[in-house]
Parts: sequence; structure tokens; C-alpha cells
Amino acid sequence: MAHSVCPAERARMLDNPLRSLLIRPNRLLKPHIRPGMTVLDVGCGPGFFTGVMADLVGPEGTVIAADLQPEMLDLTKEKMVRKGLSDRVVLHKTASETLHLNQSGLVDFAIAFHMVHEVPSPRVLFAEVFDCLKPGGIFLVSEPKGHVKMEEFSQEMKDAQAAGFIIAREQHSILEHQVLLKKP
Repeated sequence: MAHSVCPAERARMLDNPLRSLLIRPNRLLKPHIRPGMTVLDVGCGPGFFTGVMADLVGPEGTVIAADLQPEMLDLTKEKMVRKGLSDRVVLHKTASETLHLNQSGLVDFAIAFHMVHEVPSPRVLFAEVFDCLKPGGIFLVSEPKGHVKMEEFSQEMKDAQAAGFIIAREQHSILEHQVLLKKP
């Protein structure tokens, strides 16, 4: 598996209107996020999902936008300030090998969109997200088929199950592998 991180210089590619039309972040996230929740955007990049998540959690909720690159967190912060949502978004700098989150059992929902293949140890990532989630919490994982072959995705799912997750739903499209993981 490749472990290179999408550089901040490519942030425009990650946060453009055409990508929104293809992915439809509101439709993807709305079934899982309710007002007042604490949610985690793992590898938030320039905040493509962060803003939608902040809208959905409302003023009583919290979005933890976590990324390895300070430049991506800066872009997310600028976007949240522009949208008037910065009061409900906590920016969190990760390390390459760990999330460094102290949120044990506090998160309702997490997403890792097209980034698990970028981390040195998916097993560590799944274990850390599992620890962050409340019982019954959901972790939505999506990987691009262009970068992640089925065998690699299957290994990621084995790592997720080794961390304690149950696969609640799995679907594959032409463009991606996607799974809803649940913490029992």
C-alpha cells in the first residue's frame, strides 16, 4: 500500500464544486449526523466534509477536524471562519503514526474519506478511532478504487475488525469502496 499523503498544494482539487456534485457530502453524511453530536473528520484536508458536518451538528455540536498537515488545517480554519462555523469546529494536528486524540468514548460519528491508504498503519488508525467512538458509534470509511485495490481494502477491513468494529454495511461503486463500521 502507498503511504504518501496528498500534499496541501493539491487542496483545490479536494475542495471544488465538481467533487461536491460527484460525492454529495450532505447526502452522504445526513443519515448519520444529528444536532448536538460530536463528530470526527479524520484527515480533514481543506475541510471538504468539515463544513457540512458543522452544519449538521448545529450550534450545540462539535466537529473535530484532524489532519497531519498544518496547511490543511489552516485552509479548514479559513473556510470555517468564512462560513461562520468556526465556533463548532476544533482543529486537531495529528502525527503521521497516531491521531493523538484524547476523546475516548466521546465521538458519535467519524469519517475517513480516501485517506486510510495514506497512513503507515491502518490497524493503529482503526484502533484509535474505535477508542474515540461511543458504543454504537459509526465510522464511515471510503477508499478510492484507483488507489486501493480490493485486496488492500479487504485487509483494511480485517484491521478494522481486529480493532473491534463490526461491518454494518459495505458497498462498492465504480469509483470507490465504502463501508459503515459500527462500534458495538
